[in-house]
Amino acid sequence: MATNCGGIAAGVDIDCDHLPRGGTRNNLLLIKKDEWDLAVNAGTITFDGTTPNIIDACVLSTGDQGYLFEQFDDAVKPVVTGVKKASGYRYKQTLDFIVVAKTAAAEKVVNDMGSERYVAIYQNKYAGNDGDQKYKVFGVECGLRRPDGGAELDPYNDVDGCWMLKLESEDDALETKGQYTFYDSDEATTDAAFVVLQSAAE
Repeated sequence: MATNCGGIAAGVDIDCDHLPRGGTRNNLLLIKKDEWDLAVNAGTITFDGTTPNIIDACVLSTGDQGYLFEQFDDAVKPVVTGVKKASGYRYKQTLDFIVVAKTAAAEKVVNDMGSERYVAIYQNKYAGNDGDQKYKVFGVECGLRRPDGGAELDPYNDVDGCWMLKLESEDDALETKGQYTFYDSDEATTDAAFVVLQSAAE
């Protein structure tokens, strides 16, 4: 019987043509976790058989949709922190972002988020090799929620008084993978699938 759930079977090469770079781009997509799970169970969200932290197809069920929060570059701030637990190694995911609008409609969105769980797809500024590093996904297994203090409004903050929001893994529902990558075939195909996620499926 295994005494430890882990152990690598390969190393990591340096790809000199596609060295990693930092920063995030201007779109953040939130999907309700229960709608995500329905699509996984229906087989329209699938995972690569060889590298299971790659999502290779992502289509929501009919009528479900993701909600796009437009940002400026580097305004979405994802952080992953490893946590050693008695039940095995886990990852806490934290996502900070702002609501770049001060309208009543925007504030209704903030209010309506409540304590629901979400899956979040953010964009790296650097896309990698034909888009294979572009889309990263948080909350795939357990979802992210707003914690206490996860919504802050201060007219004198450094984002001109906009709402500052936080989503994170709950301490009793951490993820077993640092994050997932959404990548289907090539960058153009993945970009098109990301756009479809933003509107109701036909």
